[in-house]
Amino acid sequence: MRSRRFWWVAGIGAALVVIALFVLWGQSPKREGTLRAVAMAASRPPRRPGVQPKRPVTKDESPETEPVAETQKELPPQIQRYLDANVYPPTSGRLTADATDLLNPNQRYEKHRPVDEDEDVTSVFTADRYYYTGDEKALVWLEVREGDQPADVELRQATARAEEDGTPSADLVDLGLRLDEGRWSGVLDLAQVFPHHHGTILLEVAFEEGGEIYHEEIRIFTTPVDLIPADFRGEFRESVRNGSLLVELGVDVRTPGFFRFDANLYDRNGKPVAFAAFKGDLAPGENWLPLEFFGKVLRDQGAMGPYSVEQIRGYRFLEGQTPDRENLSFNSPTHQTSPYDAFIFSDAVYTSEHKERMVHLMLEDIGAGRTLDVPPIAANGD
Repeated sequence: MRSRRFWWVAGIGAALVVIALFVLWGQSPKREGTLRAVAMAASRPPRRPGVQPKRPVTKDESPETEPVAETQKELPPQIQRYLDANVYPPTSGRLTADATDLLNPNQRYEKHRPVDEDEDVTSVFTADRYYYTGDEKALVWLEVREGDQPADVELRQATARAEEDGTPSADLVDLGLRLDEGRWSGVLDLAQVFPHHHGTILLEVAFEEGGEIYHEEIRIFTTPVDLIPADFRGEFRESVRNGSLLVELGVDVRTPGFFRFDANLYDRNGKPVAFAAFKGDLAPGENWLPLEFFGKVLRDQGAMGPYSVEQIRGYRFLEGQTPDRENLSFNSPTHQTSPYDAFIFSDAVYTSEHKERMVHLMLEDIGAGRTLDVPPIAANGD
């Protein structure tokens, strides 16, 4: 006959097993899957009034499948704001008419400004762009106005010189600005005067107006021909993959490394629709560069094809160096796609492990009573 101590120990052991099973059930994949379903369902936009679901919900479906509107009501506002801000992936989003930095990626922003307290006289010293490759020419000009008319000025100096680590060299190159219809303008042939320079070039002018001498300066950036890391082949492939428009661009890589490429997409009427970005390592030789225009962006914009892929730009990143990039030529090819209908693309929101993990962590913080700031949109590769 077994002792009472044996049965007492056995009873404690059984209780511990029950407790352990209960804890494990609480951390089961089913529960994590429910969190994922709630987070992802809440990131879908609510159905419009009068629009019915494509398939009726039956009584045999799992009780975990809840209507989107009911799920949204259960989410804290901080999480809903985060989900609303992350409907699209960080590598593709809407392109609108006011996104001037994307629509004009190499544009300068100098404008006329008063030369002194007398606001009647204004000046602007600028160039046609910021980034160049060594086989290109920079158009540079100075314009001084008095009211709406050209001001009577005397040009004292107009020079260019290379910079190394932010320090200008002593070698000055004359910009050769000439007065033409009220504007002093000139062309800087980079292949002739700075054939091997990589980085910024300081441009300076000095002019006299009303007995006073004024100085202006700007910078441009050049990548010499022998450091251009890759070339566009002018070849494209396109397909609809995972509900998105995938455009692959042929690139011949001279120098392998970590690259970034960006491109804009326009609809059949020339209206801006979407942007796409690629970041990743490229091997030497022929590469097909994937640019994915997210399906929901095209659906939300109601954009009809054929689409036009334009303003493709790219560079090889030089981590921890100055300068920090080697640019490809901005004279990139364009591509017109097949005449797609926007409704063939997926209307699903962007999902990722990072996004789900952020929702999970935010729910934990809220449950613990901690102050919660909505995190920014994740960068590509996070």
